[in-house]
Amino acid sequence: MPRPVVGGAPWTTRDVASFRATITSLLRSRALRGAQVGFIAIDTQRGTLLYSRNADQEFMPASNFKLLVGSTALHRLGTNFSYVTTVLADVAPVDGVEHGNVYLRGGGDSLLAAGDLRDAAKAVAAAGIRAVTGSVITDVSHFDSQRLGYGWSWDDLPYYYAPVISALELEDGVVHVTITPASTAGDKPVVNAWPETSALTLDNEMRTGARGSASTVDIVRPWDEPRTIELVGSYPLGAQTSGDLVPSVPDPESYAGDVFLRALSSEGVNVAGGVQDGRVPSHPVVIWTHHSLLMPQLLQRFWYPSDNLMGELLLKELGVLGAGEPGTDANGATVERAFLRSIGLDPKTVSISDGSGLSQYDRITPRDLLDILQFDWKAPYRNVVIDALPLAGVRGTLRHTYLGTPAEYHVFAKTGSISHVRTISGFVQTRTHGVVTFSLLVNQWMGEDEPGGAVALAKLRGAILSSIASR
Repeated sequence: MPRPVVGGAPWTTRDVASFRATITSLLRSRALRGAQVGFIAIDTQRGTLLYSRNADQEFMPASNFKLLVGSTALHRLGTNFSYVTTVLADVAPVDGVEHGNVYLRGGGDSLLAAGDLRDAAKAVAAAGIRAVTGSVITDVSHFDSQRLGYGWSWDDLPYYYAPVISALELEDGVVHVTITPASTAGDKPVVNAWPETSALTLDNEMRTGARGSASTVDIVRPWDEPRTIELVGSYPLGAQTSGDLVPSVPDPESYAGDVFLRALSSEGVNVAGGVQDGRVPSHPVVIWTHHSLLMPQLLQRFWYPSDNLMGELLLKELGVLGAGEPGTDANGATVERAFLRSIGLDPKTVSISDGSGLSQYDRITPRDLLDILQFDWKAPYRNVVIDALPLAGVRGTLRHTYLGTPAEYHVFAKTGSISHVRTISGFVQTRTHGVVTFSLLVNQWMGEDEPGGAVALAKLRGAILSSIASR
């Protein structure tokens, strides 16, 4: 796996002057017209300041905020941390009958899959249980009941990137949905969804459009029907089956509980009382324990695709670390501020409203992000961080970027994008000067509303990073 190489020639005064002139010229681009731009870059090994513009101004970070919660979690929870999901019972079964309830207790694992719950159901059957007189009880008491991040936009909520937050998640907070057009224009397309569940309703309001027409499929969450997901728009006649639409699930624990109930039934375990909410009693019988990936792999699954749900769950897990159950955003933010103080940053320069950066309220400076990255570089877990960052031309959100340029294979960085915000911070391997740490934050950017605006900004950002890599 590629990693930046330590070393290289020091930057001379002439090198720095040339670099600053190039970057200053690039930042005059029309692609940034009217935008608030913050940029700072330093020689990672020696600390030489290479460029600074608005480095101490507050910016909305978008998903660059994930660097804060990810780094805090790595250094406070440790590399051996994993989320734990358990299945328990009130008492041991008698003659195949569980005289009580079976409990599914969530520990914050967003990557818990339907296949894991099938394994849990097999473990229940292997324990000799054939009938449960009570219910499947979903226990989400590991975290608090705040279901959404403060400052999230309401129109994001039907989509995978704005999931409902719970200690008991399944399939990363989404249900998997594909669409196949009907054989006649005007008819409803066929909707396939998995895993099978009655915890939500998929309302197919779509129509098959004319052959060659554009897909206008969208997802709607009716506010008066909170468990309903509407599919609207048209899907063209003759088209291939769609990709996965992954709408967010309105009630994660009911979803997980129902999928588990169905898995139990398929294993021949009858549950009399269906699925209910509740809490595990003080002295239960443990039937099944599931550990998630360890922190280094979690960080990769978090930063590569920029998974918002994982950010929110990490923030609440930090809350558990700091103040016990239930984990809260407020207590997690307290741990983050303590982490910032411990690495020499002033927490007053950071406003923390969520763990993912989706909130309109989050603020941080380019210098703060650079200093977090510098701490990670100098810490024992450097390679864990490097291996978890997207890499230009190779993995994550940078997989298809900067191809054929000096930046390809040389930019290890976290990206961020919300309305009128584009951010990227990380490390660049240069040709002769070793590694550069940088943070480039763009706010108040109106280019997304102009034809070709997004392409122009992407090219400019590539030019800036290529300029660093080619030095």
